[in-house]
Formats: sequence, C-alpha cells, structure tokens
Amino acid sequence: NTKHYQMQLTLLPTVLLNITCLYCGLFNDALPSTDGRKHKFLRSGKLPIPTQDQDNSHVITVTVDDNTPLGPFQRQRFVERNVTVFDPAYNGKGQSKRPLVLAYHGVMSDSETMRQLTQLDREAKDRGWVAAYPQGEWTYFRKMTNWNGAGCCSQGQDDISFTKVMIEHMVEHFNVDENKVYVTGVSNGGFMVYRLLCEMGHRESGKPWIAAASVHSGLLGAWNADFSSCSISTETPLVHFHGLADPIVNTTGKAESKAEFGLPFPPVTKAEWKSVNASVDYVAEAMCGSSVITSTSKPTESTTCHQMCHGKVEYCMVEELQHMWSGCSNKTLNMYDPHHATNVDATKYFADSFERHRKNESD
Repeated sequence: NTKHYQMQLTLLPTVLLNITCLYCGLFNDALPSTDGRKHKFLRSGKLPIPTQDQDNSHVITVTVDDNTPLGPFQRQRFVERNVTVFDPAYNGKGQSKRPLVLAYHGVMSDSETMRQLTQLDREAKDRGWVAAYPQGEWTYFRKMTNWNGAGCCSQGQDDISFTKVMIEHMVEHFNVDENKVYVTGVSNGGFMVYRLLCEMGHRESGKPWIAAASVHSGLLGAWNADFSSCSISTETPLVHFHGLADPIVNTTGKAESKAEFGLPFPPVTKAEWKSVNASVDYVAEAMCGSSVITSTSKPTESTTCHQMCHGKVEYCMVEELQHMWSGCSNKTLNMYDPHHATNVDATKYFADSFERHRKNESD
C-alpha cells in the first residue's frame, strides 16, 4: 500500500548508508591519499588511475555487449569498462607471446588498490608476463564497486562478457598468449574467480579461456543456492588461500537466506556460500573425480597446504589471518597482513603455481 511504499523509500537511504559504512570498514582497502584520508573515488565515482606510460602502465577502455537480465526482461546495452595494464615489455619487437594474469579486486575497492595489494607488477616484470587489473562496475546507486561473482556481490552487470572482451583485447593489442591466461581475485574478486571457473568455458579452439586460477578469501557461491550453471573445466588448476580467522568471508561459508553482519542485504542474503573445503572439493571432483587429499605441505609454520588431484587443486589455510592478503607488507592498506614476515607471500605462491602449470603444458 502507499504507506508501506513510502516507508520503504524512507528507509532505503538509511539502509544503503549502513551497508556502505559497514562494507567500507570491512572490505574497502582503498589507498590513503597524501593527507592520510581515503581516496574519494567511492563517493565521486572517480578512480585513482596511474598516468599512462610513466611506469609501463596503460589504462584501456573496452566496450562490453552487456545482456544482463533486468527482472523478467532481457536488456542489451553497451558499457565501457576500464582495465589498468602493466606491461614491462610494451612495444617490444620480435618477442614471443606472453602469459597474462588478471587480478580482480574486492568489493568497494579498485584496480589500483589491487595492484598495490598484490604487487603482481613485480612478478610480471621478473617473469615476462603482462599484469592487468580490471575495474569492477558501480552498482547500488553508484555507491559500490563490485563484481557479479558466484554469490557475491551484485547481479547488475555481465562480468563474464567483460572478461572475455578484455582477454580478446589483450591478445590482440598486447601480444598475449590466449592459452596462458591466469586469474586471481580477493574477497568479492575471489567469488568472481570461482564464477569464471564455472562459466567461462572453452574457446572455439577447444582450449579453456582460463589456464589456471587462484583465489584469496573468496568462496564458491550461487544465487538462491542454484549451482546448475557451474560447470568446472577439467583443465584449469586452482590454488585457494584463506585465513582461519577471517570474520568476513568465514571458512565455514554461509547458508542461503542467512543475513551476514546482521544486515538483510539481498546480494548476500539470497546466496549460498560453500565452505572452503566444499568449494575446493567441488573443483577437485570436476577436475579428477575425487576430493581425496593426495599430499600436504607446510610452506611456513603458520600455513598448511593440502593438494588434491595430484597438485592440480590446492588450498592453503593460514593461522590467525583475518580478511587480509597473506604476505602483504603495505601498512597503508586495510588488507595489510600484520604477520607478513612469517606468513606465505600469496602473490609469489600464486605466480609459482601459474609458472608450474605453464611448464607442464609445455612439456
């Protein structure tokens, strides 16, 4: 009725404000500005983009044919999306095609922060790779940047199409090997990586779009607990890192209809999140038909890694680590790891796993 409708309109700004404040505190790892405050891009819609070519960085814009359903209707729209690219050998002549690693940031964060958090530029420079940091879409009245991941955190954009268009652009313009595309993501970006594993599928050549993947502090989820669209490739290895003390994306997952953080936030509430064990088991069952642990290792005293499918699927649990990037030593970031000196450097660990896959494919 009219009274109920007016009440909903009155409550909506308050709910959005509460959600924004909560997620800012828990998820946002935006870089501080020189005066110690957070960047204002979350409020203004502007991104802290590096200057082109100063450090072999390039901000590119791709146009995505986005066919995201709007309720019962199908809509078509063309959306411009941004990607920050670090290419240490840009315009190199006579070079062979290079691997590409895509890094997906968390909710209410941005591509430049993901770059600072992971330090993947370092690995790209040392290994001759291209590193790309896609920017999540603005949703919820342009108050939140996020990905339409596997059960988190919006359904308002087609990030599968965005990823495919982005890869094609990189193959054409940055001399990238289409068969050596690796992906990583943290938090909401980790949920996005799981969705890529589920839905990217194979190219016309029969090769998977994604050659190898890694996830940090994300899970395999699904809207309305419907996992029917998840068809994991048997050819894409996975490494999953998670903090045992993560209070945001808990290792035990979340049941459908459960309100996280005490808020009835539909993009979270109506999704089921599998536990860490169930997430990696799902991938392993698809990969080799078994989720039996075939080996266990301890790269540091605080980190235990379990391998399945003879190393093609692996998950590493880090003691006392909260919703942080293992090994991050940058104190200006919210996802800074206070135990970085003793914890595994997740960036190097992921890069090493991609390198092993690349060599195995070459043999």
